[in-house]
Amino acid sequence: MSQPEMPHRSRVPWALAVTVGLCSGLAGYVIHAARVNRIPKQIVTVKRLTDMPGAEESPAISPDGKAVAFVALTGGRRQIWVVPTDGGAPRAITNDDADHYEPRWTPDSKGLIYFASGAIRETPAAGGEARRLVDAVASGDLNHDGRSLAFFRSGELAILTPDSVARTIIKLSVDACSNLRWAPDDKKVAYLQDGKIMVVSVFGGEPVRAPGSDLTVQGFTWAPDNSGLIVSTHGELWFIPRMEGRTPSQLTFGELSYESPDISPAGSLVVSRGGLSGQASDSDIVMFSGLKW
Repeated sequence: MSQPEMPHRSRVPWALAVTVGLCSGLAGYVIHAARVNRIPKQIVTVKRLTDMPGAEESPAISPDGKAVAFVALTGGRRQIWVVPTDGGAPRAITNDDADHYEPRWTPDSKGLIYFASGAIRETPAAGGEARRLVDAVASGDLNHDGRSLAFFRSGELAILTPDSVARTIIKLSVDACSNLRWAPDDKKVAYLQDGKIMVVSVFGGEPVRAPGSDLTVQGFTWAPDNSGLIVSTHGELWFIPRMEGRTPSQLTFGELSYESPDISPAGSLVVSRGGLSGQASDSDIVMFSGLKW
């Protein structure tokens, strides 16, 4: 007697189960890899701090991040103004018959220095009588404890020490230097010469060009962690790293123009922004928060 024929079992469910399993495993791997290699999302906010007629230039943010000093044309002269970063109207700090340039803060955020009438001068940030610190041919900058002032005088870069003695760092071949800035560690200063960033030790030696020397720079600031420089070139902001092997990265894109960057120890970046009205003579001060480089 023949055995009864067993019913035919379809192989389709088995193959389908294997396929689903493989796909699930692959999906799990892809999700895991994405989580491991994911770049944190960058959330950047831009806050407009000024809305005055004409150009607002040379912003400098206070070390405590609570105020920004800048230059604006008032009554035919460039005057120093201050605006709070949390909102409020700008107020004039200077009001004399002279042009004032490149304000910089004292470390306690209570005072400002600036260049005017052939000298570096200091004034209270709340306004008041200014005092002359030293004769100069351009702007200067205080180091991070406020005890030393780097400045330009005829034919040289010098430092005014706490005992009011001016010490020459280097001789300069030209007087057309600007944007003097101390490094975060106070061991070097950098400045602009013919659109190039030059860096020199405060103990002397030959100045060297900063990385990214192929760029023509309008202004710059040191990153607070000393990892590189934030520069404005052709209206855009770039980060130029100090570490070899890292490439420069572009921070802004678009039709607006960003110049004269300055940054607080906490990483809030202020710039002079132009192009809103299509006129080169009109600009305002804005603050970036959350910008990474």
